Amino acid sequence: MAEAYDRVRPAYPDALVDDVLAYAGLGGAPAVEVGAGTGKATAMFAARGTDLTAVEPDSAMAAVLNRRLGGRPSVRVVVSPFEEFRPDRAFGLLFSAQAWHWTSPEARWRKAAEVLAPGGAVALFWHVDMFKDPAVLDAALAVYRAHTPHILLDTELPTGSSIESSRWWLELERQDAFQDLSARLYPSELTFPIADYLTLLGTRSAVRMLPEDVRAGLLGALGDVLGDRVTLSVTTALYLARRAP
Repeated sequence: MAEAYDRVRPAYPDALVDDVLAYAGLGGAPAVEVGAGTGKATAMFAARGTDLTAVEPDSAMAAVLNRRLGGRPSVRVVVSPFEEFRPDRAFGLLFSAQAWHWTSPEARWRKAAEVLAPGGAVALFWHVDMFKDPAVLDAALAVYRAHTPHILLDTELPTGSSIESSRWWLELERQDAFQDLSARLYPSELTFPIADYLTLLGTRSAVRMLPEDVRAGLLGALGDVLGDRVTLSVTTALYLARRAP
């Protein structure tokens, strides 16, 4: 799974990484990444000279990350759940790419405040995608209704007006330890050969957690209706906040 994840998961907009670093204003302070996976975002921040501790709980994911970036003196890989991570310094930035939802709701904000220096920044970001062609979207929806009706496909992308009612915005608003909340959106488009798209789906938590026969039925039926290539409209949503003094 780790190798497939590394091969098909998309990277992040360069502008997003630039915006996060500008907001954080690290000035040489170190950063910590939560749920680094195989290093898709890690590599982008490291390429900009960030002194980075990458925390990843899955040893197979961390092994790929170590092969990719473990030789860089500015990147330290720690195999640990974030909730059990014990840093030896305070960080100026905490970021998490496609992973914050895996952390414990009861502990994540307390832990984030613990590891950040006063004024340190939080940056959380996720890709949200849907099929660009409405006819393809309708065909995919029919497959999901038949095989996995409990999995809801995205039929709308985040907008400037909807972002402030999103789950992560509302959760951040409730955190007394964080302030200066803002959100930014980065639109893009991705096209995959059908085999790569089905592999990508297989790396997503909702599909990974299905019983094997149900997962195989869903992916097979999607392969029958989606054609040779799949084009996705993608919006990457970034949430920013700052640790209160």
